[in-house]
Amino acid sequence: MNDLNSLLDIGLGGMGLGSLTIGLLALVILVTVWKLVWYGIALYKTIERKQLVWFVVLFIATFLLSDLGILAIVYLLIYRKKSSIQLRRPTKSSKRR
Repeated sequence: MNDLNSLLDIGLGGMGLGSLTIGLLALVILVTVWKLVWYGIALYKTIERKQLVWFVVLFIATFLLSDLGILAIVYLLIYRKKSSIQLRRPTKSSKRR
């Protein structure tokens, strides 16, 4: 183990390769979690809305493409529900009151 540490600690501008490796690993984990959360939400919504084509596209993209969840975010933005608070136009019956 000491030999591995000494190999990893070869200096790169004062920063050991070991700490660089840990930083990259943390970044990869963070990006992976980010991607899985967005794809998970989008896949759930496609099933809920019975949108088979989008489900297949997102499912394939989840495992074959690496795009930081951008496709899932685009899907969620396109098919987001409108705000439940909507301005209603007064009807004829409400004007008479």
